[in-house]
Amino acid sequence: MYRAAEEVINRGLSPFSLILLALFSGLFGVVIVITAPDTDKAIFFYILGGFCFLICFACVVQGKPRQFLGSVIGICLFVVSLVYLIHETLGGSLVSGSRGEPSAINAILFLIFFGIPGLRYAMRVRFGKSK
Repeated sequence: MYRAAEEVINRGLSPFSLILLALFSGLFGVVIVITAPDTDKAIFFYILGGFCFLICFACVVQGKPRQFLGSVIGICLFVVSLVYLIHETLGGSLVSGSRGEPSAINAILFLIFFGIPGLRYAMRVRFGKSK
C-alpha cells in the first residue's frame, strides 16, 4: 500500500489543480502586495506576497524549474516552522486556549505537517539537479 501511495504522490497534481492553485496563489499575492500598509511592517506583506507568487510560478513551469521552485518553497516552510518553534519555545506559551493562537504545541504540529515534508521534498529532488 505504501508503494501505491508513493506512486500516486510522485505523479503530482492534475492540470486542473495546478491551474486552480496558480490562479488563487497569484491572486492572493497581488492582493497581499496591494494591501500592504505604509508602515515598517510592509516588508512582511511583500515577503508573503512573494511567497504566493513563488507558488504560482511553481505551478506554471515544468520539469527542473518546478523542482527548483518547489525546493525553495519547501525550504522556506521548514525555516519558517523552525523559527516559529524557537520563538514559541523561548517566549511563548506551551499550550494555547485555542488552535488559532500561537503556542509551542501548534509550532510542533506546524513543523511536523509542513516543515518536515517541505524539507523532505527539497532533499528528494535536490533543487532540480541531476542525481
